[in-house]
Amino acid sequence: MNRKTMLIASIFVVMAMLAAGALVGSAIPGDVPLPTHWGLDGKPDRFSDKWSALTMPAAIVGGIALLLFFLPALEPRRRGLERSQGLYLWSWAALLILGVVIQLAAISVALRWPVHGTSFILGGVGLVFALIGNQLGKSRSMYLIGIRTPWTLASEEVWIKTHRLAGKLMVAGGLLMIAAAFLPLPSGLTATLILAVVGAAVVVPVAYSYLLWRRELRRNQASG
Repeated sequence: MNRKTMLIASIFVVMAMLAAGALVGSAIPGDVPLPTHWGLDGKPDRFSDKWSALTMPAAIVGGIALLLFFLPALEPRRRGLERSQGLYLWSWAALLILGVVIQLAAISVALRWPVHGTSFILGGVGLVFALIGNQLGKSRSMYLIGIRTPWTLASEEVWIKTHRLAGKLMVAGGLLMIAAAFLPLPSGLTATLILAVVGAAVVVPVAYSYLLWRRELRRNQASG
């Protein structure tokens, strides 16, 4: 898997999403509102007309794919990106999957599938967390992808240790969300789960990166 392969895959995915959207849109009444946004409780809180809801995910996926294709030309730390191809490419793949999942959630409402749209969203976000988290610990310092705190950008060692911890937290949280997608959880519990996973995956590594940097600074001062 490389950058050109992901671009071709992105074009295929966007075309498939547009075709699926056109097929479903022509099969349902024109005045049916479909969800385009879900709150932390897992319930839809924003709706649009059927064509906007069914084509918007494809447009977003296409825009993200273009941005990611040109990202290497924008990255100042090109060497770090070259050593982080797993994170770069799997993040791209994960975002493609998330776009498909969002469209499936809207389609599930349109066609009244027995699977609730919330399950697609929760499971899809969990899968994204697991895929990206699995690659975080193998990444190297760069500006456009990863946990970019002043402390991770200042030290390669701090970057590596922080991303190893963050990767483990994201994989664990992602698997928990995937499992929860198959359970009839109350909306309040769903919101709590999402906040807990995101909080653990973001707040804990940021604080950890600062502590690592302070420890490294004291060590350098003592040896200097």
